[in-house]
Amino acid sequence: MTKSIFDEVSRSAERHGACEPKWLVKRKTPPIVAHRHGEDPNTPEVILLHGLLGAMSNWDSTVPLMAKFARPTIFGFPLLTGHRSEVKVKALAALTEYYIREQNIGPTVLCGNSLGGHVAMRLCLAAPELVDCLVLSATSGLYEHSVDTLPIRIGEKFVREHMAKVFYNQEFVTDEAVDEIVKILSSRMNTLNLIHAARSAKKDNLADRLKEIKVPTLLVWGEDDTVTTMDVAHQFEKLIPNAKLVTIKNCGHAPMIEYPEWFSNQVETFLKENSRHYK
Repeated sequence: MTKSIFDEVSRSAERHGACEPKWLVKRKTPPIVAHRHGEDPNTPEVILLHGLLGAMSNWDSTVPLMAKFARPTIFGFPLLTGHRSEVKVKALAALTEYYIREQNIGPTVLCGNSLGGHVAMRLCLAAPELVDCLVLSATSGLYEHSVDTLPIRIGEKFVREHMAKVFYNQEFVTDEAVDEIVKILSSRMNTLNLIHAARSAKKDNLADRLKEIKVPTLLVWGEDDTVTTMDVAHQFEKLIPNAKLVTIKNCGHAPMIEYPEWFSNQVETFLKENSRHYK
């Protein structure tokens, strides 16, 4: 069974023209960190994908709310621990696909923020049979103010300025959060990995491919997002055939953190109208 999963993921990698990540080349089971929640088998599986400078904890406020109408899984990207070949957008899509196939939970809902949304679209393009619906929040894939020019040595000032751009409500820019990111980026290897991931996202423009996404797609945007602006949101709405855009004022790049109840309500309404698991 494991061999067939590798073969399926490899075929998907070929479809989006990717160099295979190291674990796939060696046909070696990749380390995966995924926290599953929810128990009702009659509700959809939802894979939650975080962004470049995000973390699995970005979904902590949303998961208890989503678990009332779905079975959410917080999925971790190996952006700090993976080989350079494993942190690019297409490699992250391959890792997510491996997990879905190994757990036999497709077709599933992919819900991604920023880089996570980009990965979700890549996976949908490569293996559409695994995707029930897409929820894309402030996603990259067309344009964003990227961090692909991170300085090798990163200090508190740079991190605080970046976080200030991410959140509309500056109460989320805490000393603790800033210190945590500074600590992560104090490692030169961590910084280089993030730069590789960011550059791969910037180069992977999906404008010509979005018309191929046929599944119902919810676009969830903060109206004050300065990383992926509302102009970008409207482009996604125009280019994805079956897309619906919902927005909220006084919100930046991470609606699921600033407004978890609103975010969850939007996802619940959308899935009950569009997911095949409710029909």
